[in-house]
Amino acid sequence: MAEARSGAPRVGVIVNPIAGMGGTVALHGTDGDAAAEALRLGARPAAGARMRRALAGLAATHSAPFAVLTAPGDMGEHSARDAGVTIERVLGAASTPTTADDTRAAAASMREAGVDLILFAGGDGTAADIVAAVGDETTILGIPSGVKMHSGVFAHTPESAGRVAAEFLAQAEPRRSIESEVIDVVAGGTDHARISLARVPRTTARVQGPKISRTRDTLAETRALGREIAAQMRPATSYILGPGSSVGTILTALGLEGTRNGFDIVRDGELVARDVTEAQLDEHLSSHPECVLVLGVVGGQGFLLGRGNQQVSPRVLAHFADDDIIVIAAQDTLDALHPPVLHVDLGSTEPHVALRGYRSVRTSPTRSTIVRVEN
Repeated sequence: MAEARSGAPRVGVIVNPIAGMGGTVALHGTDGDAAAEALRLGARPAAGARMRRALAGLAATHSAPFAVLTAPGDMGEHSARDAGVTIERVLGAASTPTTADDTRAAAASMREAGVDLILFAGGDGTAADIVAAVGDETTILGIPSGVKMHSGVFAHTPESAGRVAAEFLAQAEPRRSIESEVIDVVAGGTDHARISLARVPRTTARVQGPKISRTRDTLAETRALGREIAAQMRPATSYILGPGSSVGTILTALGLEGTRNGFDIVRDGELVARDVTEAQLDEHLSSHPECVLVLGVVGGQGFLLGRGNQQVSPRVLAHFADDDIIVIAAQDTLDALHPPVLHVDLGSTEPHVALRGYRSVRTSPTRSTIVRVEN
């Protein structure tokens, strides 16, 4: 049973310190031993900094007092102190390195304390662990910090998480929340997933929707587009092909077996490198300046970059001219976006100039749609 309390609203803060470290080094998650491997490959923790940005945004937007109950150390306390917010209580202790049990224990303590909102930095796995501890009793909001973020509990960026949290806390009680799916794909592929329901803030600010499948058959159109792009590839030019089934049609047309979940490099009809890291992309493009980037759109969310494709960082993106970035998607993927905008989350408030404003998205050999891109 939750504690009885009164006064200023309280926010529970949880950071998964290892979340997202696998993204730039082409590890598709940080489950199991992947976090240690990511560190060995040169990845650096980023979730704490993203929590700090969200809390700073919350403090700047929410004019009334609020207090924070935080997990200890790197699991939230350090981010809260750096953001300058009022810490009411640090809950419990954490292992070194931290584990999913620490996340669940912190979330359960916050539920018992009766926090109004749990704000967490992590990915789908972190969301699933928190929901396992609190069910639908406590409203949660994710700051996108992981590699896998298919669930409908995440704000678009840390700054938008601060705005969503501020608007939610400003509501009169009972504050409004809605159900949304948490989808955590585990080892074994898309047939093996933890699916649960969470409560997220209902506000005028936006929270991303869950990743969805196509709603009507556009396979013929996307295959035809893939064949056309493959046939028109320029000689002596490196094509960086992103993840997703739409971009995968280009590999199929070329008769190549790429990763489909990461980035592949194709040049003169040959697979130069498969499932490359951010550093490998930067090294290759530094010596091969003639290059084209092909991106797909995450269904249900509208993300171009920042959801499972962190290998294209700002320094990698800087290698490409505006005309050499191609965006493709099935028409029904675009039709399902409400509102019809695309998003970029590169860990910076200023995206590459080529990914601002309005952009043409190719949906078939004969059709394109103009869509606005937001940071």
